[in-house]
Amino acid sequence: MLKQFFTGLLLVFFVATAAANTKDEIQLRLQKIDPRIEVVKVTAAPLKDFYQVELSSGDLLYVNKQKDYIFAGNLLEITNDGLVDLTENARSAIRTQVIQAVAAEDQVVFVAKGQTKAIVQVFTDSTCPYCSRLHEQVPELNQQGVEVRYLAFPRQGLQGKGYNDLVNIWCADNQQEAMTAAKAGKKLPAKACNNPIEEQYELGRRLGVQGTPAIFLPDGRLIPGFVPAERLISELGL
Repeated sequence: MLKQFFTGLLLVFFVATAAANTKDEIQLRLQKIDPRIEVVKVTAAPLKDFYQVELSSGDLLYVNKQKDYIFAGNLLEITNDGLVDLTENARSAIRTQVIQAVAAEDQVVFVAKGQTKAIVQVFTDSTCPYCSRLHEQVPELNQQGVEVRYLAFPRQGLQGKGYNDLVNIWCADNQQEAMTAAKAGKKLPAKACNNPIEEQYELGRRLGVQGTPAIFLPDGRLIPGFVPAERLISELGL
C-alpha cells in the first residue's frame, strides 16, 4: 500500500516536473524571437505532436514537440458538419475562466429583474459614445433577465478623463447611479479609493479587448462594439 502511494507520488511529481520543463523550454525558445514573450500555460494541442501555448498577451500559439516549428493562427477541424474553429473555442474557454474569476463586488452590477437568466460582462469607458448607447439598453436587458456587469477599460490608458471618470464611478457611494450619470455626460464628484481600474484594464488587454464596449457572453464569446438589446438577447438564446 505504502509502495503504491510513493509510486503514485513520484509519477505525479514526474508529470508536473516534465510539464514545467516543457513550459520553460518553450519560453526560452520563444524569447529568442522576442524577449517580452511570457508563457502562461502549455497543454496538449488537438493537433498530434503539438503543444498549445497560451501567452500572457492572451494569444495562442502551436509548437511541435521537438520545439523547432511554430505556427500562429486558427486551427480548424474539418467535420461532417463543416469547419470547427478549435483555436477560437480554446480562447473562449480561457476567457470564461479568467473573466468569471473577477469578483462581483469589483464590478458595477445592474441586476436582472426577477430570475437571472444570463450574465454578461462588459468592458466600458464613460467617454465612449457606443458605451452610452449600450447603457441605454441595460433596463431592457435587466427586464429580460440579463444581469449586466461592467468592468473598467479606459481607452486612453491610465490617464485622462476616461480613467478619472472610471475611478469616480468605482469609488462612488452609489456606483450604478454614477455609471448612469457619467454615460449621460454629467460631471461626477471627484473620488478616491482603492479600486480595480488598472487591474481590469490589464485584464481587458490580456483578453484581446481593443475598444469599448467589449461584451463577453457566458460561454466566453466576445462581441466587440454596440449591439441592441434584441440582438444580445438572441445571442444569449433567451
